[in-house]
Amino acid sequence: MQKIYADFIHALRQQGLPISPAETLDALRVVELLGPKNREQLKQGMGLVLAKNVNDKLSYEHLFEQFFQFAETVEGDSAESQSVASEPYADQASKADEDGGEAGPSPQSELGQLLMSNRAGATEVAIAAAGDAEDIQNMQLFTQKPLYAFRMMNRMGNEALNQELSELDASNELADRRLAAGLRRAQAALQEQLRDYVEQQYLLYAQAKGEQLRENNLQAIKLTNVDYQYIEQMSRLVRKSAKRLASLHSRRRKTKKRGLLDVRKTIAANAAYDGILFHTRWKSTRIEKPRVMVICDVSGSVSRVARFLLLFLYSLQDVLPRTRSFVFSSDMAEVTDQFESLDIEQALAEVMAKWANQSTSYDKALADFSELALKDVDQKTTVIMLGDARNNNGPGRPDIWQKVYRQAGRVLWLNPEHINSWDSGDSIMASYRPYCSQVHSCNSLRELERILGNLLKHS
Repeated sequence: MQKIYADFIHALRQQGLPISPAETLDALRVVELLGPKNREQLKQGMGLVLAKNVNDKLSYEHLFEQFFQFAETVEGDSAESQSVASEPYADQASKADEDGGEAGPSPQSELGQLLMSNRAGATEVAIAAAGDAEDIQNMQLFTQKPLYAFRMMNRMGNEALNQELSELDASNELADRRLAAGLRRAQAALQEQLRDYVEQQYLLYAQAKGEQLRENNLQAIKLTNVDYQYIEQMSRLVRKSAKRLASLHSRRRKTKKRGLLDVRKTIAANAAYDGILFHTRWKSTRIEKPRVMVICDVSGSVSRVARFLLLFLYSLQDVLPRTRSFVFSSDMAEVTDQFESLDIEQALAEVMAKWANQSTSYDKALADFSELALKDVDQKTTVIMLGDARNNNGPGRPDIWQKVYRQAGRVLWLNPEHINSWDSGDSIMASYRPYCSQVHSCNSLRELERILGNLLKHS
């Protein structure tokens, strides 16, 4: 009994409900106190422990009904349920008794006997046991459903049943052939029942796993290789990652230096106690939100990565409100106003349509940046450059980038190419690398999240 409720809690976790081990023990204690008889009362009691908000409650209630619809049958709570597969042969046996004739031959295989029995819920119990034996809870992909159904059918004794059917077909006795026909109808009904069970288990345990696996794959895939059909889904993942980072870093950004006593504040706090130090006050340092300037190469080779970086940064406005954005292929332009006045998707579309997918000229772009914003770069500024440093064999103006490095508090260069490709062909990464605080190969959502998370953590 306890295993059924533990499996239910496992299914809730697979659907995304945050349930701790302590809450699992609390829920099992609720089951112990209320008992399984009153299902509605049990549903409400477990819901108080396991569902923390409205969305969780809706998911919990839907999954409860879905899960225990089958579990009740397995436990034998429904006395009226009986194996659908047994009906054809049972009817024949009943008719033979009424006519005063002899009952036909009985199945010899274990599965055949189960199918032709008239025991309530026996088939459901056997299906559930086969599912547990095959670890059906570990199913992850919808393509695995036929495999699990096949394995479960064999575990229930399908091979022995098929052997028996072959022998009955070879017999010249009419009763044997009737038995074979009944067994085949029962076998087909069992296969359908088993497929329904596997489908239900997939919805309970594996559907969320499959979606999570797909998300994990998209987070690791190279952004330059993302097909256009996945752009919308990738955008949702970017916002999800940005929301996670924002919630992590939006708390009061203050660190306390324990051991560095603030004498003045301590004396003031204890003035009412005749100088006895009941309350101590420690010196603290407030961490200011960083001022960020992001420069994105939106030429053909880098435009898709630039799109996701800009989307990521502007989804972090709660913790990075002072972000200025510049884009270039050849000429550089500041696009901060577009992102502030337009919807983020509309702004991205306009920026990419106007400046993206042109030939690259870092020398012209950096000269434009020197005029547009170099005077505003100071020690409180973090400058992020996204580019592959491929300049079509032209001059790169590293002298301007050196000025940026000297004036800024931190300079990050994100290169979408693998490090092995740097300085090959027309790449001039070596000219810029000495004037960077950090240089990263960055071409996936997971890498973007890691780099921006470190930026927020150490700013």
